[in-house]
Amino acid sequence: MSDSGTSMPPDGGGAHDVRVEVSRNRDAEFTAFVRDSGAYLQRTAYLLCGDRHRAEELVQSTFERVYRTWAKVRPGTQRAYARQILVNLRIDGWRHGRRESFPGDDKLPLGAAPDHVGHLALRDELFRGLAQLPNRERTVVVLRHLLDLPEADVARELGIAVGTVKAANSRGLARLRDVLRAGAEAIETPGLDESAVLDRSRSALRRRRTGQAVGAACATLLLALGILTRGPVELPWVGPVVLPGGQLITVLFDAGPTDGLGPDRGAGNTPLDCPGQLPGPTPTRAAEPGDDVGPLDDPVMVAAADARPLACHDVNIEAVTGGSLAGVGPPVTADGEPLPEPRGIAYTGKIWHFSYAELLDDDDETDDAHIQTSTWAGDGSSSASSLTHYEGRRTFPNGLAVTGDRVVWSEYAAAGLAPHMSFLRTLNVSGDEVTTLIDPLASTEERLWLLATTRDRALWTVGVARDNTRLFAITHDGDGTPTQLAARVTALAADDDEAVAAVRTRRGIPTSTTSIRLFDDLAGGDVTGTELFEIEHDSSVEVTQLAVSDEVVAWTVVPVGGGSGALYVLDRVGDGDSVVQLPGGIVADLRASGSLVSWTSTDLTVEEPTVASYLYRATASASGYDGPDLARFPGGSVRASLAGDRTAWLESAGPRQWLVEGAIVPVLERG
Repeated sequence: MSDSGTSMPPDGGGAHDVRVEVSRNRDAEFTAFVRDSGAYLQRTAYLLCGDRHRAEELVQSTFERVYRTWAKVRPGTQRAYARQILVNLRIDGWRHGRRESFPGDDKLPLGAAPDHVGHLALRDELFRGLAQLPNRERTVVVLRHLLDLPEADVARELGIAVGTVKAANSRGLARLRDVLRAGAEAIETPGLDESAVLDRSRSALRRRRTGQAVGAACATLLLALGILTRGPVELPWVGPVVLPGGQLITVLFDAGPTDGLGPDRGAGNTPLDCPGQLPGPTPTRAAEPGDDVGPLDDPVMVAAADARPLACHDVNIEAVTGGSLAGVGPPVTADGEPLPEPRGIAYTGKIWHFSYAELLDDDDETDDAHIQTSTWAGDGSSSASSLTHYEGRRTFPNGLAVTGDRVVWSEYAAAGLAPHMSFLRTLNVSGDEVTTLIDPLASTEERLWLLATTRDRALWTVGVARDNTRLFAITHDGDGTPTQLAARVTALAADDDEAVAAVRTRRGIPTSTTSIRLFDDLAGGDVTGTELFEIEHDSSVEVTQLAVSDEVVAWTVVPVGGGSGALYVLDRVGDGDSVVQLPGGIVADLRASGSLVSWTSTDLTVEEPTVASYLYRATASASGYDGPDLARFPGGSVRASLAGDRTAWLESAGPRQWLVEGAIVPVLERG
């Protein structure tokens, strides 16, 4: 309790007017929030999932997350903050499960009403229709019409363009809009006991902190035991014995510095820094007049030159595989097997790569080549399939794209064969075994340029020249004919259920225009996509790389002939847009997973071109700070990639090579 001051009448008489302000504590504020917003969130959750019990679980999970970060929530934004968490949790549920069916009137929690049979039948029909909609359209109608949010707010919360919101409405929600809006209040929500919600949220937070404390205590105890048992320990009737803890601590203390945490420190790769405290944030600044921010709203600016070194707080190294360049061909391991390339990493724990050294060996009579996958820990691999024959000769592997357990790749015929054919291939995988090799999904006398894959479809661009290509898609089983989606595509990317393409819509002097187009309903026959946004840029630059996840869309704009460029990151679920200013040169292998982004860039502006790869925590939720955080992978000539919570990078020191694989710490838990 605090006395804020006393006010006396001008004449000095009369009673004192004492004003006392009592500061509300965190629990009281949270309890009031639960009381005021519980029914609102419960109704929203029910309309999103169609099941009362699941809605209650979603709301409770939402309250627990809000309580965990209550101190960071700005006053007046608590309801919007909670609603955004609720929608994200529901989207995660859609991603990992099958679409649910909405219940009929026999299970809907509708309030008591007169016997309006026609009205109830219509309502039942509308709820069933809502259950049939694609996930994005269902989310849009709930936010736009039942929660009465403006189109701009819906676009911001879902991380899509306003035009996408309008398109989703026009594809099936117009008939549902007014009726659902009128009937929303008829959905009764169970009464919430705000004290019980507070108790459960506090218990969840205590469990989280207890788990962290127990983990830290166990690590400290193991370290102490290791130090105490580092040397030989005399045991009665046995003699001197080195305990397992001593062996572990000996490796850490005697085989190199303590910042070399990770397996096989003798492999020769660059050890990760392991400071005692979490690294500080990468410096950021607000955009200034003259900065090119593209279509982003108030982004923060980050310079790649300010990137900190990747640390053990970012990645837990799980495997290091050494290799070398032995004459002509790709690098190989000590066993003579091809050293996997990071670009083939999958979040299922495999790395797809090509084995084609024999094609480059004139003395080899087999003239064979395969695409294969190596297991995560590098303890074995399974050969997948031989590549295509054309006119009695092997084709050469080229592009590679991986999503989940789906892999697609391109092959091209050797020079001198006529016509010069290119092939697009894929295969079916069951567990660790390849079950079916699909016949070429496509073959063409033109060149295949860009590849991407969703769970269900392969996408590629084809054309005689890179600046005049056409985008196609086909199902992975190869049924039907390829569907043309766009022309003049300069960049392409996909994740599990959606693809994005950079389509140059106008090329002029001094400015050109590129449209970033989203394809998220290919199964429904949508071949035009929806425009996320349009970029007007100098005609001497081009959108060259794209990456997409449920949380971000990232793209690079770099000069065609080399020079300094920029990476733009659109936060699809919040307001964390950012721009990374890149050193001049080439950007390759841009990847996105959640709020994480990785890429490799080559600086051609220096006398000896340098290669560097980066891991970017693009939002505050991933970095633990108020803004993004940028780290640089270790090693010399590096190529890095990202999939799910996995990362892999290739280091080079002359003829020696190292493939390093690890698990990313998804969120830096900072104090």
